[in-house]
Amino acid sequence: MRVFVAVLLSVLGASLVEGRIVTKCEVQEALNGTQGLTQDLLAKIVCYVELASGFNTSAVTRLDDNESSDSSEEKPKKVHSLYGLFQLSNQVVCSDGASPSYNICTMSCNNLIDDTLSDDLQCVSKVVGALKFMNIYRQCGNKTSADLDVCV
Repeated sequence: MRVFVAVLLSVLGASLVEGRIVTKCEVQEALNGTQGLTQDLLAKIVCYVELASGFNTSAVTRLDDNESSDSSEEKPKKVHSLYGLFQLSNQVVCSDGASPSYNICTMSCNNLIDDTLSDDLQCVSKVVGALKFMNIYRQCGNKTSADLDVCV
């Protein structure tokens, strides 16, 4: 039994350290050259990444869709999650294996929370046109390419 617990803890510990904290300049450099991405939109995305995930590649945010009501009826909880550096939804871009998803990036959500950015960037490039619908403009609408001058 002790061996099992030790192995379980080591596996869990290893899975917790897969992600990493990246810098603003790493995100900017990785996204540079993405088709359809202007320098001003790039600045807004970098700002959004900082606010949404704190530049943490393993960030996962659970969101509860249910509004509180006075109804005595118990409704099934609708919960969805946002994954990784770009906080991409398990209902739209990836599959967590438990919730229905459009899975437009045809990937497991676990691929978004490791320290490999290439698959995250491929997914973001698929949804870059939809970025205007994200909170990106509400939260980071005033950011311009000048905000990334520190990365030059």
